[in-house]
Amino acid sequence: MSTTKRLEEEIKQEAKKYLQQSEIAPLPVSGYEEYLKSGNRLKFEQAYFNRRRQLTVVALAVYLGEQSEELQCFLEQIIWEVCNEYTWALPAHLSVENNLFSENSPFCIDLFAAETGQTLAEIMTLMGSSLSPLLKQRIQGEIERRIFQPFEKYSWGWEKKENNWSAVIAGCIGMTALSLLPPKSARLQQIVKRLETAMASYLSGFGEDGACVEGVGYWGYGFGYFIYYAEQLAKVLGDEHYLKIPKVKAVAAFPYRVLIDNQKYVPFSDYSQPELPSGLISFCGDYFGVPIPSVSEANQLDFDHCYRFAPLLRNLLWTKAADSTENSEFYHYFEDAQWAIVKSEQPQFFFAAKGGSNEESHNHLDIGHFIFGNQKTLFLTDIGAGEYTRDYFVEAKRYRYFPTSAASHHLPIINGQTQQPGAVAAQHVNFDHLTASSELTMELQETYTENKELTLFKRSFKVNACKKSIELKDSFNFQTSTNEIVENFVTMIPPVISGSQILLQSENQGCVIDVGTTAVSVVEKCYQDHHGSSQKAYQIQARYKVALEAEIIITIQLEE
Repeated sequence: MSTTKRLEEEIKQEAKKYLQQSEIAPLPVSGYEEYLKSGNRLKFEQAYFNRRRQLTVVALAVYLGEQSEELQCFLEQIIWEVCNEYTWALPAHLSVENNLFSENSPFCIDLFAAETGQTLAEIMTLMGSSLSPLLKQRIQGEIERRIFQPFEKYSWGWEKKENNWSAVIAGCIGMTALSLLPPKSARLQQIVKRLETAMASYLSGFGEDGACVEGVGYWGYGFGYFIYYAEQLAKVLGDEHYLKIPKVKAVAAFPYRVLIDNQKYVPFSDYSQPELPSGLISFCGDYFGVPIPSVSEANQLDFDHCYRFAPLLRNLLWTKAADSTENSEFYHYFEDAQWAIVKSEQPQFFFAAKGGSNEESHNHLDIGHFIFGNQKTLFLTDIGAGEYTRDYFVEAKRYRYFPTSAASHHLPIINGQTQQPGAVAAQHVNFDHLTASSELTMELQETYTENKELTLFKRSFKVNACKKSIELKDSFNFQTSTNEIVENFVTMIPPVISGSQILLQSENQGCVIDVGTTAVSVVEKCYQDHHGSSQKAYQIQARYKVALEAEIIITIQLEE
């Protein structure tokens, strides 16, 4: 069976449903007002993405040959309504003045405005003469007004961002220009030249190791649009220079390096169990020759809740079946990001830990944090991204949310203080892979800026994949003679305490944590996950009274 047949059938069936309903997805003003009142993003965004789903589905159905006159007319009406929108940007990205959106909101170029412009431009190119002259005029006029002119007139903060914003927005503007402007026009050349700043900013957010510290979902997003633009630039203008940068090849290999099992990846930072675009994965394997996660067929339609047109179209065009070239034993260290990965298939075992800094994009307070388990279950985990609200991205309020705070990571509380945000980083990080085991060491005292009495905090992990165990050793030096350390661990599994041991049990595997003290308690924490759903996690907290020097050794073991 074709790798894209399932996706093609989904698109055609969903387009028929939309045509039968014959109703454009509404975008009510109440969604804008709700954001201004409470900072809640979900109400508006659900309506916005319902409309983007409709646009993408119907346009791709027409592209795939569903050429009925009714469907064509319905597509044109959807496009017309998108062109009528107050702004293509999300409320969360608009400037607010006196509790109202600023007058420049219709011309704000955020991620979603840029994506909308790119979508309409690519639809216009794909539809060709089948799209009415009036619709073409309207699309070109709105893109001119909302994208090209504001981009050319102003400097934008995202041009210097070292994260997904620079790649997505610049990539979309570049693809829009390549779709609509004559290949030899001076204006196109000027836009392509201007976009070099944003693309360079994006790549500077990576070390030479290719690690995406924002999390693998943002790899699929930011790097995806980087590649979509780079490929179109090469195809239209014969310019392959972005694809030839050595670092780009290293970034292309990132998902394979952090793969736990099938579609599960290391969940550091603002992670939200992504399904990476099959077209992008296939392109990386084909073009760069890097190892990739296995691909059997194109993603289903709903793999991306934002229903972005560019990745869905390229899933149709680029997806190829490929088996992952996975080793039975796997060790990898990202030297720049300071992430260590230890994985075994026989026996099944998975461990990852990170150093890094607390000034990373989509940062969590997680320097020295780790995950532990096997390919089916992470017993000690990272809960990933919380619900995106207005305050979630306000620096002074971000770490009040449980998912981003130090409390949701396996980090100690030292004399009542947790790890601090800001310009702090792990020091003297070293990863040694030995024949039978691996050891990761780092110094973390600089990440506890509130603890003036702390002169040394050295954390080490001795990892033995064959024995399915790790030994965690935390060493401390203090200037005060009486101190309290609370070792904090987070799990999604209800813990059972027996003396100094904590048992975590999945369906067919157990995990035993021996903390060496009976002063152990469990705290239940409820929080909102990335999709706004209520979740429950458990903090396991072991308390130690220590003097000037202390060494705490904790063993963590998988058992049948």
